[in-house]
Formats: sequence, structure tokens, C-alpha cells
Amino acid sequence: MASVLRRSIALSAIAALIAVDGVNGTLSSVNRAQVMGGFAATPDEAAWLNIGYVAAKLMAFALAPWLIARYGMKRTVSIGGWCLAAATAALAFAPALEAAVLVRVAQGLFGALVLVGGQTLVFRSYSATRQPLLQGTLALALVVVPVMLAPALHGWATDHADWRVVFVGGSLAAALAAGVFHLSQDADAVSVASPQAPAFGTMLLLASGIVGGVYVLQEGARFDWFDAGHIRLVAVLASIALVAASWLWVRRPATLRFLRSIGGNGDFVLGLCASFFAGFALFGSGAAIPLFGTVVLSLSPEYVGQLALTSSIAVAAGLLLAAAVLQSGRVPSLAPVPVGIVLFMAGMWLLSFSSAQTGEPQVRLATWLRGFGMGVLFVSLTMMTLGRLASGWMANGVALFNVGRQVGGLAGLAFVTTMLEWRMPAHAMVLSQYLQPGSAALESTQAAATSALAGTIDGASDAASASTALLARMVNQQSGARAFDEIFLGLALLFVVAIPVMVGIKRHLATRAPRRARTDVRAHEAPLSDPSEALA
Repeated sequence: MASVLRRSIALSAIAALIAVDGVNGTLSSVNRAQVMGGFAATPDEAAWLNIGYVAAKLMAFALAPWLIARYGMKRTVSIGGWCLAAATAALAFAPALEAAVLVRVAQGLFGALVLVGGQTLVFRSYSATRQPLLQGTLALALVVVPVMLAPALHGWATDHADWRVVFVGGSLAAALAAGVFHLSQDADAVSVASPQAPAFGTMLLLASGIVGGVYVLQEGARFDWFDAGHIRLVAVLASIALVAASWLWVRRPATLRFLRSIGGNGDFVLGLCASFFAGFALFGSGAAIPLFGTVVLSLSPEYVGQLALTSSIAVAAGLLLAAAVLQSGRVPSLAPVPVGIVLFMAGMWLLSFSSAQTGEPQVRLATWLRGFGMGVLFVSLTMMTLGRLASGWMANGVALFNVGRQVGGLAGLAFVTTMLEWRMPAHAMVLSQYLQPGSAALESTQAAATSALAGTIDGASDAASASTALLARMVNQQSGARAFDEIFLGLALLFVVAIPVMVGIKRHLATRAPRRARTDVRAHEAPLSDPSEALA
């Protein structure tokens, strides 16, 4: 009984630490202007707050398996949790933008260590029959918090206090969770093997490629992608660095053993590819909905956050229902995936009918369908990808799965920002054709607006100027609404591309299975020395 209680406490602490990392990851989701103002930063300068965070997180995913093999899962989670608490508090008191960027790097680094170490510990500590509900519980912190709850929390704090308050509270929660986790665990059992440290040259190339790649994906739309010379240069250099790092990585003997192991696990390969599309859908839609509230509906940060909050219950219901179905053992882990895809597509299709007059009641059904679908999809993908992975490679598998989700999320954000940059001016140009001087419709509309504003503004000329500004704002709202309709529809159609790709991958893996059986390569080969070398 005491052992069950301690495990439950440890699971709750891990979920709390992952939730704090999720809140950290949503900085500037609904309060970008306030964060920029707090540091007196330009948009390009403030972008490094997220670039540093995401790049550090991706780099830490590569380092996490080696650290876990070197220091143990429990010690990695415990120390990572304490450091995450300190980094979260440091952002609340960062005096300048440069210091804040360094703090964000630390947040990404320790958040990734907690995520990989915690999820690996849960997989290694419990039997396979109990994993669906346990992973569903972790997914509540991994999916619901950053995409649904955190924007509402940031919005409320920004409107009623200060955006830094969230990080003060987050640091206290992380410190408490880290302390509880430490007290609930026995002494750490460090691996007897002495894992080889990552090669400095490989890590340097990998870090350079990751930073460059994240910069291009986050800032590409800002500079119209490859029309800008420095974007082309960074993209080329980052690609060269990533290719060189991959070549050095594949040459390692441990990497070859890892690749042979996952090559025989078709579910892992398929789930790893699907995690990219799931991350694209999750983070793309999670960014588009708050932006719709800001750009089109002109809502304050608090109400923008509430747009995402409405679907949090649906996501939780989808997660727990899918976990309960898989827990029964009667349904294969792949079966709920089509259900999640269809529900997500239906929700985004309904959102594509939004307009400048749309409110929360009108989008409630769409956001609930989208949320329920994402909940079903993520639990199923997690179990399909990691449920049958050999325990010796679990840390590597968890890290790669989260890399796929994070890179997909970057691509989703890039898609949303690019569509917004391209389609809003295009729609504004079309609408402006109906506002030519001398147009009867324009003159009647402007006369009505001038008459309505005349009672509140002194002077006919001031009223006319105000009516012109009002018309310009209406054009901007309508062009934004049309652009977001296309964004929502594009996200709905994402899986029209993803499904054939995944079906093709599954068929390819099915044809390779007999050949692998003939060569007697074991699908779940245990690592001979250090499993961490596969990512390091």
C-alpha cells in the first residue's frame, strides 16, 4: 500500500513538473505585446525568447538519454525539477532581454530533461497493462496545459496583474513538485555501465543546426522566407550542420544497434512519423485560435485565453476515454487514431466558417470537436509508438517521439504565421477594390458612419476622419477573418496529406518485415552498452 501511494505521489509530481514546463513554453501566446513592452524589445529581439527556449529543448532531447544512463532516471528528474523551478523564477525577475533569453534557454533545457526522464520512469516503473491510463494522465499535463489552460492563465494574469506573476507561481509549483518527487523516491540507482560522453564536435554541429533551423522556422514568415538573403544563408548553413551531425551520429556503433532495434518495430517508426503531423496539428491550431481572437475579434489577453480554455474539458475527456479503451486490452493502439483525426478535421472545418462577428458560443462545438479529437489522437500515438519499445531503449524512444512532436509544432506555427502574412494583404487588396472613391456603396457607408460618429466627436471633419479609420479597421478585420478561414481549412486538410504518407510507411514496413525475419534480426534487441549514444 505504501509503495502504491509513493508511486502515485511521484506520478503526480512528474505531471506537475511537465505542466510547469508547458506554461513556460506558452510565453507570448496571448500577451506578446505586454512581454515586448516589459523588456522594451522589438519584435525581432523578442523572438529570441522563444527561439532560445525551443532550440535548447531540442538539444536537451538529444542529451537526455545520455544523462539518464549516466545519472539515472530519478536523479535526472529530481535535479531537473529543482533547476526548472529556479529558471522559472528567474524569468519573473529578469532585468533585461539578454538575461531573459538566457533564462529561457535554461527553461527549455531542464523542461526537456524532466519530460524525458519522467516519461521514461513511468514506462519503466509500471507494467504494460497499466500504461494507457498513466500516459493519459501525463498527457493531461503535456497537451491540455500548454495548448488550452496556459493561454487562459497568461491572459488573466496580464489583464489583472502582470505577466510575470505566472512564472512566480510556476516556480513555487515546480519547487514543491520537485521536493515531493525527491521524498517519494528511493536512492537513485545509477547504471553500472560508464556511458561514453557525447562527442563535442557532434554536439557543436547539432547545436548550430538546431538554432539555425529554429530561427528559420520562426522568423521565415517575418522576412518573406527565402526572399531575404540572411534567411537563405542561415537555412543553408543549418542544413549542412544537421547533415554533418547526422552522419557522425549514424557512424556510432550504438546508433546502429538502436536503428536495428527500432527498424524491427514498425509501430515505433509509424508513430514517430505520425508525431510530426500530430504536433503540426496541435501547435498550429493552438496558435491559430488565439491569433484569431487577437487579430480579428480584437479581444483582450484574458478573453483570447478563454477561447482556447473552452475545449480543455473535451481534451481531457478524449485523453481519458482513449486511455480507458486501450487499458481494456481489447482495442489495438492504432484503432482510435482515425477517430481522433476525423474529429479534429471536423472541428477545424467548422472553424473555417468563422467571421469578424463570431463569438465564443459560435465556436464552442468546433473547439470541443478539435479538442476531443486531439486527446484521442495523442494517447493512441503515445501507446502505439512507445508501448512495445524495448525497455533498454525507452529513453531514446521518448526523446525521439518528443522531437517529432516539437518539430511538427514548429512547422505548424510557421504555416500559420506564413498564411497570415500572405493571405491578409491579398484579401485586403480584393476588398479595397470595392472602396474606390466615387463608389455609391462606399459613400453611403461612410455617410452612415459619419452620422453615427457625429454625436460623439466634435467637428464634421473629425467625424469624417474617424469614419474613414473605422472603415479601414473593418477591412482589416474582414481580410483577417478570410485569412483565418483558409488557415483553419488548411489545418483540417493536413491529414489528407498525412494519411497517405502514413499508409505508405505502414505498407513499406509490412513488406520489410519478412526480410528482417529471414536475416534473424531481433526486433527488440537489448543495448549492448550505452543506449544514450543513439541520440548523443
